[in-house]
Amino acid sequence: MDGPWQINVSGNLRRKNNHLKVEVINLWPNRLIGDAALPQNKRITKTNIAFKKDAPLLSSGLIGPVTLSFF
Repeated sequence: MDGPWQINVSGNLRRKNNHLKVEVINLWPNRLIGDAALPQNKRITKTNIAFKKDAPLLSSGLIGPVTLSFF
């Protein structure tokens, strides 16, 4: 069952009050495009790769349905 987009959490579950947190990271080019729109002292990244602040963002994040499966 475990694959790059699946995880078995059955050993970590309680009878009640379980919380699931999913963190999604952005693509590196999108981070650089976002930084390009910021003043130099507010930028998060330091690189020699340059993007224009108005460059189109790449499709990123959760694309499609997210499902919980119970076995």
